Amino acid sequence: MTGNPPVDVQKLGQSIWYDNISRQLIQNGEIKRMVDEDGVLGMTSNPTIFEKAIANSNFYDATIAQHLDSDANSIFEALAKDDIRAVADILRPIFDRTNGADGYISLEVSPLVANDTATTTREAFRLFEMVDRPNVMIKIPATEAGLPAIEEAIAGGVNINVTLIFSVEYYKRVTEAYIRGLERRLSKGQDVTQIASVASFFLSRIDSLVDQQLDSNIRAAQGRSLDRVAANRKLLGTAAIANAKLAYREFKNIFEGARFKQLREAGAQVQRPLWASTSTKNPAYPDTMYVDALIGPHTVNTVPPETLVAFKDHGTVAATLEQDLDKAADTMDMLAEVGIDMALVTNNLLLDGVEKFTASYNALLEAIEGKRKMLKAGIIKRQSGVVGQYEPNVREEMDRMKDAPKQIWERNAAWWKPEPTHVEVINDRLGWLTIAVDGRIDRQRLHNLKTKARNNWKHVVLLGMGGSSLAPEVLCKTFGHQAGYPDLLVLDSTVPATVQRIEKQIDPKQTVFIVASKSGTTIETAVMFDYFYDKLVRLVGADKAGQHFISITDPGSELVTLSQQRKVYDIFENPADIGGRYSALSYFGLVPAALLGLDLDTIFARAERMTDAIDKAVAYKFNPALWLGVVLGTIGKEGRDKITIIASPQIESFGDWAEQLIAESTGKEGVGFLPVVGATVGHPHDYDDDRMFVYMRLDNDPSLDDQVQQLREAGHPVYLLELQDAYDLAGEFLRWEFATAVMGQMLKINPFDEPDVTSAKKATRALLDIHQKEGRFPAEKPVISEGGVALYADARTGEMLNQICTQRHYDVSNLAGRLAAFLSLARSGNYFALLAYMDANDDNETALETIRRRLRHATCRAVTLGYGPRYLHSTGQLHKGGPNNGVFILITVDDDAELPIPGQSLTFSILKQAQGLGDLETLRQRHRRVVRLHISGDVKSGLQTIVEAIEATEAKLI
Repeated sequence: MTGNPPVDVQKLGQSIWYDNISRQLIQNGEIKRMVDEDGVLGMTSNPTIFEKAIANSNFYDATIAQHLDSDANSIFEALAKDDIRAVADILRPIFDRTNGADGYISLEVSPLVANDTATTTREAFRLFEMVDRPNVMIKIPATEAGLPAIEEAIAGGVNINVTLIFSVEYYKRVTEAYIRGLERRLSKGQDVTQIASVASFFLSRIDSLVDQQLDSNIRAAQGRSLDRVAANRKLLGTAAIANAKLAYREFKNIFEGARFKQLREAGAQVQRPLWASTSTKNPAYPDTMYVDALIGPHTVNTVPPETLVAFKDHGTVAATLEQDLDKAADTMDMLAEVGIDMALVTNNLLLDGVEKFTASYNALLEAIEGKRKMLKAGIIKRQSGVVGQYEPNVREEMDRMKDAPKQIWERNAAWWKPEPTHVEVINDRLGWLTIAVDGRIDRQRLHNLKTKARNNWKHVVLLGMGGSSLAPEVLCKTFGHQAGYPDLLVLDSTVPATVQRIEKQIDPKQTVFIVASKSGTTIETAVMFDYFYDKLVRLVGADKAGQHFISITDPGSELVTLSQQRKVYDIFENPADIGGRYSALSYFGLVPAALLGLDLDTIFARAERMTDAIDKAVAYKFNPALWLGVVLGTIGKEGRDKITIIASPQIESFGDWAEQLIAESTGKEGVGFLPVVGATVGHPHDYDDDRMFVYMRLDNDPSLDDQVQQLREAGHPVYLLELQDAYDLAGEFLRWEFATAVMGQMLKINPFDEPDVTSAKKATRALLDIHQKEGRFPAEKPVISEGGVALYADARTGEMLNQICTQRHYDVSNLAGRLAAFLSLARSGNYFALLAYMDANDDNETALETIRRRLRHATCRAVTLGYGPRYLHSTGQLHKGGPNNGVFILITVDDDAELPIPGQSLTFSILKQAQGLGDLETLRQRHRRVVRLHISGDVKSGLQTIVEAIEATEAKLI
């Protein structure tokens, strides 16, 4: 052991080169330090090294940003040229001091042309000229095609690092190519003193492959031949060093022999053997074995970072290379005796080496392309989080999920759930990933529709539920009315008053109706289509009525057939592999956008930009959607499972769309995250410690900054997404879809199905059958009635409310007291859900939002508000399939009108009642804490009962 082994080996004729490069090492002075302190006399690079340096740091971003319109290969060359030149300049004093023996940095010819002699030769000259430094070596592999290229390059005055040498025979051919190249120069009277070359002889890869075969021999001989076991075991870890020593013997024979004498006398350098692949792959072997055993004159050992550290710490410096040369030959003989064909081994390693280098080069280009896309999108820089104590766990989870973009983009359905039934569903639900860029959306057709809409229709009424209606509603509320284009009204309710309210706002003859249903059989959409089609038939006649309708559905659905029969204006058959809540960027979102007169090209561009930003080529640490999903998923799993979306007022409605996406995707199998949207920001003390906030902020709108800052300062985790303007929502649709897919995997559930939605549908169907037979729904006795308001609960809940009233001294004789007892059920970590089967008019909205705000303030619990039956296609899945931490108040009211549905004995009122009662029954079956509050008469007065219950609750908290 000596004081500084990497320096001390120089006395024995060996040079240590460093097998690594990165801009960070250049800029922070680490390379200069290694040269000064660690005895590093040269450096090597390869595609894998560059890929790690570029993909996992931001040191290259400024340069990439200057070439955003260039291809990945051109960008790589720009990056590599700068780095190679910078390192060459650092190493130049060594080059000058050693008269060109050391001080080199290498750059590799693309392995994509490894089997093309002419191209490899041209590239070697081009790269050498591009770097324009005398102490650069160009790497060429020792393939059949590479050997003549090596000779040509040497003859042309290019320094060459010959790589991927595994066999002694190939090594001799490499030296022959080097010598011939020098002889050609000498014969022309050209200088041979300034040409340098190393022959990179690979080590650990040989042992890895040979040891596999030896292990196989040992297993085969176990229990049958102890001698054979011993013979094979003795040879483990010996092949590479023996092979290298035999190659060194050839080196001495060649470069000390008569053939090289003339070149040596002319001042030519020997082609030094370079020991490569010197990190120990087998942990059972000493970590410096490929350095300690191969120290000798005229050699180079190129070491990766960990090997340099190990050798400096505990390496052994001695002239070991020429020790036991006879033993090395014996080792090769013994390997042959046990069946190891070294010629076959080394040939396979050469072929495999080219393949691996090619894969590494492709990975490098992919990483650069990912960085280019990431920087061009500019999105990752516009999001940040203050997550406090959760930061370490988030970063650990990011590393665990580093393969997520690849799994998602390659559509590996089993990554989510391996069961065949789930795989089948997932495989049919991943079309949203590429819908913005894959050409399946006919953009010209949408532009034509936009032209048609201008000055032609006064209103657009969208008839659809859940994923078919929420994205269009976001666009409508966000952008408002566009001059010359129709207003959009969304009808996603079977409440008679809502249907009437929409009907009063329009002139059907100047209206186009969008009938939107993925399945084509959604009951709400079907009855609304029937209702308004019947209206138009009576107004304009059967021949013209269909021209007021546009249908959006899956190919071949029943809606397609019906639309054709009714001769609708147009039918947009949406790609079938997109689920409803993931359909914002498909025809379900874009047809309404066209009719609204929005800037379609900007929508497409923003969606494409996000697609690039989350592409699988983007390094996982720079993927904005992966970050969002991991942050929400990690913190949510730690108890902050109420994802509260705060948004600048113009884009506030985005939360309604995200609510369905998150709730319906994650709320199943007893787990899930609750999205909380639409509420006022409030004060920090209004919230329990179960919240995670996402703040979506428009660049020109600081109106909520102070309130959000208060949440941060109070210790609530807040994740910020900055949007350039409202059109960035096109990208947000995709970001949140991707993030939700990530959260689904973190929860180990299928985020693309909705298994519990059908339960309420079945209950509704059963109730409708009963009503059809008996003319009424099953009667239920209220727990208490008071002033036109009745409280319903199952027997178990009713008894429990009586007991709570007694225990906590609530007034059991009035409805507010019973309801206050029910509110007290919400423990820390629970949430309230107000499920209102009534018209969402301004008065009702104001009253319910007041209740929501006061309930949150009084209890510090999350409070959601959903209108029925709309929420059945949104949060309904979470209510029934997610964790049992909800406290549900289902509010029903009497209807002023029945509104018959054409062709059926059914009315909108009957359907609405069946849907509400069906969901109530399903919640009870799932043992959810639920009561129904039915209001007969004045709705505002009836809702006041809830306010009184909140006040009674507050009194007990004082």
